[in-house]
Amino acid sequence: MKPYPKYLDWLRYLSAWMLYFYGVSKLTGHQLVVPAWVAQKPIGSLDGYTLTWYYFGYSHAYKYILGSIQVAGASLLLFRKSALFAATMMAPVMVNIVLINLFYSITAGAERTALFILGCMLLLVWHQREALFRVLWTSQSPESGSRQKHHWIIRALILLFVLGEVILGTVMAHQQGHFYSLQKGH
Repeated sequence: MKPYPKYLDWLRYLSAWMLYFYGVSKLTGHQLVVPAWVAQKPIGSLDGYTLTWYYFGYSHAYKYILGSIQVAGASLLLFRKSALFAATMMAPVMVNIVLINLFYSITAGAERTALFILGCMLLLVWHQREALFRVLWTSQSPESGSRQKHHWIIRALILLFVLGEVILGTVMAHQQGHFYSLQKGH
C-alpha cells in the first residue's frame, strides 16, 4: 500500500472546515435566505444569483438536506479511513454546486471555494483509485454465461425505448411549436 501523503491530510482538514462552514450555515438559516422584499420584485428584474438563492432557499427541507450532507461529508473527511467514502459522496455534490455557481453567476469567491473543495475530493479519489476500482469493478461478479444473452436483449430494449422516447418527444415538441405558431398567426 502506498504511503498516505501529508498534503492530503491538510487538504482533507481544510475541505472539512469549509464544508462545515457551508453546511452549518444552511442548517442555521444563514445561507440560501433571501429577504422578503425580493419576492415583491418582478422575476425578470432579478439576477441569476438572487434567483438561484430564492429558488434553492424556497424549500427548507432541501436546504436542511444539503446542509446535512455537507456536515456529514465534513465529518467523514476528518478520518483517513472514511476519507475515500467522503470524497466519493461529496464529489457529485460539489460538481453540482460548481455548475450552479458558474451558470447562475454566483460570486467568484463561492466559485473558487467550490472548485477548491471539488479538486480536493478528486485528489482524494485519485490517490485511492486502485482501491476504488477494485471495489467498483474488479470485485463485482459478472453475469453468468447462460444469462449474458438475456441481459444484452434487455439492455438493447431499454436503449431502443429511450431512443424512441427521444425521437417521439422531439417530433411532438416540434409539432406543438408549429401548432402554437399557427394559432398566433390567426
